[in-house]
Amino acid sequence: MTTAQKTYLYVFLAFAIAYVGTLAFQPYPGDFVIKAIPVVSLSILAFTTVAGLRGKLLFVALLFSAAGDVALALEAGKHFIIGLALFLIAQIVYIVTFSRDFKAQKSRVPIVVLLAVYAVAMALILTPSLGEMAIPVYFYLVVITTMGIFAALRASRTRLVLYGAISFIVSDSVLAINKFLVLVPAADYLVMITYYLAQFLIVYGFVKSD
Repeated sequence: MTTAQKTYLYVFLAFAIAYVGTLAFQPYPGDFVIKAIPVVSLSILAFTTVAGLRGKLLFVALLFSAAGDVALALEAGKHFIIGLALFLIAQIVYIVTFSRDFKAQKSRVPIVVLLAVYAVAMALILTPSLGEMAIPVYFYLVVITTMGIFAALRASRTRLVLYGAISFIVSDSVLAINKFLVLVPAADYLVMITYYLAQFLIVYGFVKSD
């Protein structure tokens, strides 16, 4: 990797650690900026490193993710619907990105089945507590599961993107359970660590295979 590419990774790591390390002190002025910088740095890395349309699509997906980060951080999560919509767009762009490397693989069928079963189980578990949020949550659940499936069916020399997609699903699962069902111990830490890990693995997976 070039010096510039390494710098983007250092910025990602430094601000990710800074944000997670200050979770106990939030909210504080500018916390949403620190939260978004790691993903913005990855978006620049993707745009400048991953060739062709894939790099541009990753850039867009990551910018929508960063915007979602800001929406969720502002005013103690009062903009949850906006954040959900922004992340929904990011997931759709990820699906388009992953679909460009689509390859049907029998060895990945168990992963696809597990992802689908997991999505159904999450829907059943959350349903009693969703109320008027049921339709938006169901729709997001379908989209992020589809993202995971397309990550599983990518033709690639590395599984980093798949691991990133799974980490993304874990992050959003903890977020949903904590918000709608029951308080999860250290939920903020679990959500953010798995989320930053997800975005890193997805981008680095493309960087390594490009």
